[in-house]
Amino acid sequence: MIRLPSLRHPTSFFDVFTVTVSTIVLVAIVLTIWHGSFVRLEMGVFTAIVFGWVLWAITRILSSSSGESTR
Repeated sequence: MIRLPSLRHPTSFFDVFTVTVSTIVLVAIVLTIWHGSFVRLEMGVFTAIVFGWVLWAITRILSSSSGESTR
């Protein structure tokens, strides 16, 4: 059974990869259906938020793994 990715407590790069791929698919679908400049702006802001989350998640995963390796 496949587990769902954790947004609050990412523990592996599976979480980051799944969220990134889902975001790419969602943005592609939305931009295919709607063609307004406001929608493009919204998708840009959404992508920037997800990019920030990805940076935070990778930093959290690496810091927790380095903490475990020093034990």
